[in-house]
Amino acid sequence: MGALPWLFVHEYVTGGGLSSRELPGELAAEGAAMLRAVLADCAAWGGVRTLSTLDWRLADVELPAEHIIRVVPGGHAPAFRAALARCDAALVIAPETAGLLAELNGRVLEAGACLVGSAPEAVRLAGDKWACYQRWLAAGVPTPLTSLADPGTAVPAAQDLGYPVVVKPVDGVGCEGVSLARDDRELGLALALIDLIEPRPRILLQRYLPGKPASVSLMVAGDRVLPLSLNSQDIRVGRPFSYRGGAVPLAHPLRDEALAVAVAAAGAVPGLQGYVGVDLVLDDSQAWAVELNPRLTTAYVGLRRVASINLARAMWEACTQGALPASVALAGQASFGKDRPGGLWEAGWQR
Repeated sequence: MGALPWLFVHEYVTGGGLSSRELPGELAAEGAAMLRAVLADCAAWGGVRTLSTLDWRLADVELPAEHIIRVVPGGHAPAFRAALARCDAALVIAPETAGLLAELNGRVLEAGACLVGSAPEAVRLAGDKWACYQRWLAAGVPTPLTSLADPGTAVPAAQDLGYPVVVKPVDGVGCEGVSLARDDRELGLALALIDLIEPRPRILLQRYLPGKPASVSLMVAGDRVLPLSLNSQDIRVGRPFSYRGGAVPLAHPLRDEALAVAVAAAGAVPGLQGYVGVDLVLDDSQAWAVELNPRLTTAYVGLRRVASINLARAMWEACTQGALPASVALAGQASFGKDRPGGLWEAGWQR
């Protein structure tokens, strides 16, 4: 038997991507939880050796990786190249904002490494929420009515949709810059919030649907999509929205419909591979697709606690062999979030 392949697992926030800027504590905690979860699953599986990068300010963070490259201020790009040069494959966890995830996944392919994740073209399409919305409409995926606007046309566009509306950046990630507007005044405040984060020429206005925020975790291999779990999301609606965590799995009357909608949403975007997440809203009678996340999501932290399979191995086999698990069983429920007493974003489990 030959030597085990090396897998570079890179989480952008903790892995040095912000090494020359202020490190956001909550995002770093969330990213560290995802990174530790993947590395722990790789260690439990035993099919790869792992390498990761770590921001110079996180010396006290322990990672279950065979090798760690410490990233000094301004050293992210050379550290990323050095890691790719040592590894056979790479899994990148990063935001889609401003094309970042697509760029990093592209660098993996340019280096000749196997990408354990979605193709850059798929990431770009998913990251452009307007383009993804149009793709979903063409495929018949249930999704809230949405308009593309700029700051000068936002008021009439919102009035046409009918208040309340959700205001969001075209390429934001998570709840960044997302607000609820109930009238013209609140719309102006929501636009100002987006402008504070980063001025954008285009914004999305989406009809607000009251209901249960949820997500579906999927595994994708080629043109086949396997739903893994329906997950609860704790999202505080306001200006801005706030994501507090969630639980896996979510018991809901619309579970089967939600899984089917998520499979259709992912199937409408070619090039997705490995772990993918779809955010939804579940109302009294319908599951609505809201966002497509072409990467690992925080729900992974909980899902790995209850799934009957090793998720790291499943991602590897989906991306390197085009294989999906025959089935996935879930036992118990795992919760995760900002306010857990055992540590930020670490999952608790109960049978």
